[in-house]
Amino acid sequence: MRKIPILLSFILLSALFACKTQFIQAPKPIDVAYVAPVKQNSFIGLPIHISTNGMAASINKKFQVEIYKDDKFDDNANDNLKLTVLKRNNFIVSTSTDGISITAPLHIDFVYNLKAFGAIEKPISQSLNLTVIFNTTPSIDRDWNLKLNSKGKIAWDDLPVINLGITTLNLPDLFGSIIQGQVNKMAIKIDQEASKNMDIKKIVGEAYKNLSEPILLDSTQKAWLLINPKSIFITPITYTNEEMLLKLGINSMIELVSGYKPKNDSFSTSLPPLRQANSFNDQVKINLSANISFDQINEKLAQQFVEKPMLLEGDEYKINIKDAKAYPYGNKIMLALNVDGKISKGKLGKGIKGIVYAVGIPNYNAITKSLEVKQFDFDIKTRDILLKSATWLLNSKKFRESIEKQMIFSIATQLNDAKKSANDAIDKKWLDLLDLSGTISKIELAGIYISPKNLNINITTEGTLKVSLTGF
Repeated sequence: MRKIPILLSFILLSALFACKTQFIQAPKPIDVAYVAPVKQNSFIGLPIHISTNGMAASINKKFQVEIYKDDKFDDNANDNLKLTVLKRNNFIVSTSTDGISITAPLHIDFVYNLKAFGAIEKPISQSLNLTVIFNTTPSIDRDWNLKLNSKGKIAWDDLPVINLGITTLNLPDLFGSIIQGQVNKMAIKIDQEASKNMDIKKIVGEAYKNLSEPILLDSTQKAWLLINPKSIFITPITYTNEEMLLKLGINSMIELVSGYKPKNDSFSTSLPPLRQANSFNDQVKINLSANISFDQINEKLAQQFVEKPMLLEGDEYKINIKDAKAYPYGNKIMLALNVDGKISKGKLGKGIKGIVYAVGIPNYNAITKSLEVKQFDFDIKTRDILLKSATWLLNSKKFRESIEKQMIFSIATQLNDAKKSANDAIDKKWLDLLDLSGTISKIELAGIYISPKNLNINITTEGTLKVSLTGF
């Protein structure tokens, strides 16, 4: 009598599997919000090297032959002086421990209206050469304004003797304060011209706004660089024999995206105030993203199972997995398996045929540079069915290992391409006077997440970055 219920149960379970469609259908998605992890910000140190040769070239371009001209006797508080200051030779820029020196060889033509007893006028015309050394300590304030405050010191190259018959004129004594006054005006003019032509706020502001648009690095790979600054710092300016060093620090998210043009939705168009800092690290981090679409995963699985279906054999079973498909399932991956086999060998073995579902967790293997799906287990509905007909499959280590071997996807090529694109991004000439040079040395995992269409991996790279200006 007991054989009838057992036989009936076997028939019902067999019918349950037999009635299952042999075509894999996507499972009903679970109610979950797909949220990408927050990307890491970089505190990027940007040492900006401004060569003295570049500064000299820029200054000489701005100051041509005529530096200053005063053609009236009665201006400048009636100084009785007409004065023309000419550039005698190119200006030379050099540095010291605390600032910049500009050596300006000058030629001066002047006419001085000499008055005796307030009435007698005697115009004295003369030419002379002198060299003015302008010393300045540049700084940039919170609002990105360049401050110079240059001071000029006169070195008389030649001092012609002016003989008036009864006496001679001592030019430094007679005109020294007047010439120094003109030199002071020249210093103001140099500062004004330098500030006007080095409108740091305008230059940085325009460049900053351009960062709102992703930068195309490689049209073939469709690689884009996305920069989203949060704050900007500057350390005290330092000097070497041939250059001035400005070190900016940018707290920013930097991302390299391949395959599509990203949107910089969180970009703020307002230039952040410039903050002062004593020092910071000049390492740069770039966020990279690599992904494998579920279409790619399923294409690989289809190729694997068409060429060689998975056969699981033991003393009590022989199971053939003919097909498999992967789907997103919250923060896991669900694998649907088309199985066909027997629970025990021989003619009287129990048949098992249908679709079973297993759920696994994605991991990144840094050694093999692969995405792997591990820790497979059956979903609840499948477990309920297998508990009644194929308990062995629930606890089969071989089954899990066999499935895991099929769920390994190399992303080495994608990472190498991303690293090359990152290196290309920070080792190129962007503007006529701007060179970027750097290298990416380290790649590390930042996180893995699943979206409705892709298995994604976030990678953080570390390296160095140098910005060189050859002029301003």
